[in-house]
Amino acid sequence: MRFSFLILLAALIAGLPVRADTMTCTTLVEHTDADTQNPWQTVNDNVMGGRSSGGSSLQDGALVFAGSTNTNGGGFSSIRLDVPRGAMAGAQELRVHMKRDARAYSITVRTNARSFGRRIAFRGPIEGAPEGEWGTGVLNLSNLEASIWGRKLPNAVFDASEVVEIGLIIYDGEDGPFEMQLSRIEACS
Repeated sequence: MRFSFLILLAALIAGLPVRADTMTCTTLVEHTDADTQNPWQTVNDNVMGGRSSGGSSLQDGALVFAGSTNTNGGGFSSIRLDVPRGAMAGAQELRVHMKRDARAYSITVRTNARSFGRRIAFRGPIEGAPEGEWGTGVLNLSNLEASIWGRKLPNAVFDASEVVEIGLIIYDGEDGPFEMQLSRIEACS
């Protein structure tokens, strides 16, 4: 206890940012060895003439999201999952327990908010997850960008309590194979 206090005091004196983790987290998605059916839906850039491939499977108690992106005609691969409305009420961030390669992954959440008759996608990067080993990445929900079909909507309002779908997407402007494994996603407030 005394050692932790001394580290905290040293960080404060040095002017380093210090954040006590007082958040409460609720599990939105969790994959275990008992899973037998994959509930995720695949949506790749093929829907608009692209050439990327990708999808998900369940392996060894985790969801594996893998494929190959091709920026000639799109450059994205994604998977989506319905979640109960209200499951993210009050959430400030999502924590993703994952194992990833060197590529950049994002989370997309959708509510029933619409523009031009289409549901608005709110997307942000998963940050902080180590490469090549299991760890936790974080998506700060205040950093989401709204769009429809990749076109930004600067005035869209995000309401975490209205989320009905969560997704993983790779859209990093790179060609080639990708793979990430996911065991759990938590909504934290």
